[in-house]
Amino acid sequence: MDQIQSNGSEVIPASPSPRKKIKEKRKVSAPLIVLAVIFFLYSLTLIFPMLWLIYNCLKSRQEFFANPWAFPQEPIKYFANFGVVFKEFGLGEMLFNTVFLSVLCPVIGLFCTTCVAYAYAKHTFKCKKLLYALAMVPMVVSIAGTQPAMYKLVNNLGIYDNLFGILLMSTGGFGFNFMLIASVFINISDAYREAASIDGAGNWRIFLTIYVPQASQLLIALFVLSFIGTWNDYTTPYLYLPSHQTLATGIKMLETRLTVGNDPYQNDYPKLFACMIWSILPVLVLFIAFQNKIMKFSLGGGVKG
Repeated sequence: MDQIQSNGSEVIPASPSPRKKIKEKRKVSAPLIVLAVIFFLYSLTLIFPMLWLIYNCLKSRQEFFANPWAFPQEPIKYFANFGVVFKEFGLGEMLFNTVFLSVLCPVIGLFCTTCVAYAYAKHTFKCKKLLYALAMVPMVVSIAGTQPAMYKLVNNLGIYDNLFGILLMSTGGFGFNFMLIASVFINISDAYREAASIDGAGNWRIFLTIYVPQASQLLIALFVLSFIGTWNDYTTPYLYLPSHQTLATGIKMLETRLTVGNDPYQNDYPKLFACMIWSILPVLVLFIAFQNKIMKFSLGGGVKG
């Protein structure tokens, strides 16, 4: 009813039902339209190179040089380019090395960082403030200034050109991830730890069954970002793994191989593009699967009370 009768005579209009409320249309300002157009055009500059790679890797070498802008005439036939690169270009070994490093380096790094963050956040010890100050150092010092010392250290330890040596380099527990994870642990109530201690749980059990699950959203986001960063890393494999090609360094080597010398596949760019698609596809799938967590982490700062 639109009206309510009160005191037998006075008619009081009833408040409108929420379902009957008409939402006012927001006026779109001209600057917002301009920004939308700019970002749309920018998105096209990101999408078009990917599409260009896809339809050009489905061509023969002659067809590509005849017209690199035309769509492939026999895409099903030259879909075999994706398989040929494994046999002729050694892409399988590159892919294995990349997956090996991209999975284990973030896992080991996050485990060490999470342990240090838990010890800092929930335990009292001497020089605790100094530990936090040391965590800031890697964020201040330029990576260009640390590379010579790191290169000499790796050689002196005998882990140069060794995949497991790169894993050892990932065991550092400080840096930006440490600050994020420690801030999450600090905001978790100590009542959980005290209750678990009364029940006889030790530090490892408390850490693994109480604190790690509560920081799982942040840890997943950090793992995905670390995975993508390691997957695309060119400097580390180039400096420390000269005989273990990853996709980042291997594709650069293939590009040189196909443009210099008398290689049988000289100037066969469609096969090189197929290698590039293989290097992009896993990261693209991972980002699509975890895009919500990544965006929440990026917009929210990764800290959840």
